[in-house]
Amino acid sequence: MTKMFKMSAVVAAMLMTTTAVHAQTYQYNTVPEGDITLCFSQVVMNHPFRVAMVESFEQVVAGMEGVTGVVTDAQGDATREIANIESLIARGCNAIIVSSLSGRAIYPAYREVADAGIPLIIAASGVPEEEGIPYVSFVSTEEVSMGERAFDYIAARLGGEGNIVQLQGVPESTNSILRREGFNAQAQYWPNIVTVADQSGQWLRLPARQVMANILQANSDIDAVFAYNDEMALGAIQALEDAGRTDVFVVGMDGQKESLEVIQSGDLFAMTIANEWRMDTAIETAVAAVRGEAVPQRVVLRVPMITDDNIDAHYDPEAVF
Repeated sequence: MTKMFKMSAVVAAMLMTTTAVHAQTYQYNTVPEGDITLCFSQVVMNHPFRVAMVESFEQVVAGMEGVTGVVTDAQGDATREIANIESLIARGCNAIIVSSLSGRAIYPAYREVADAGIPLIIAASGVPEEEGIPYVSFVSTEEVSMGERAFDYIAARLGGEGNIVQLQGVPESTNSILRREGFNAQAQYWPNIVTVADQSGQWLRLPARQVMANILQANSDIDAVFAYNDEMALGAIQALEDAGRTDVFVVGMDGQKESLEVIQSGDLFAMTIANEWRMDTAIETAVAAVRGEAVPQRVVLRVPMITDDNIDAHYDPEAVF
């Protein structure tokens, strides 16, 4: 599916520039003046976080003079995602922003973007793990750090001892891999905190609820749940409530508005780490690259930890996500 929204005419004459010399940089075309087209390849739109990213992209681009935006939805399929990126290359996008959960499967498309001389901005995805994968800038939160902070919070709340459940995202997703890496790296320092179940909730509420219900039937000795995103945390809470388990606390990630409302209510949801869904920084970086300005290869977005103690500073009832 391709969605277009337009403010003015498309594509001016293109010049060549060179980025800083690093293993993953490459030469790409610029448009110092005139109208430009920014394209956004979204991996899936069955999740509120992904929908919010697209809505933010549309809103920001709509407010930019002389900028046309194009959005594609891969519907969670890596093959479709690559085909979408190829279609964006073919239609002459001046910069392509990609938000992917496909891990290494998407790397060939990154190379195609680079070969076409188009600036590639990776947003809210895992950074390529292999040397030589080209991109201009990686704009995202620090996923490993998010996992570390989640474990530290759980360890402190448990007093250094207890049983926990981990609900991963899609296992091959780089986001899930990195959050897991940070969480488990901290776990090695706390031998009395034991992961008694570790399964995928597929990033979604209903699968997470079903998985958590099965875990509770197999193992009732659980003190805390770490869900790799808020949708799965909300599903886990439903399963815990169904089982009458009010003695377990849940930690999530993303800072989803609904999750903040549950934290405010004093329910089982104890803490979430916000994940930036707003596309302003990725778009600004893409425009700067197209205009021939120097851009950082890594842009780290802030990730506040939100609990009942500081929720008033972060909750916005008008927020999209």
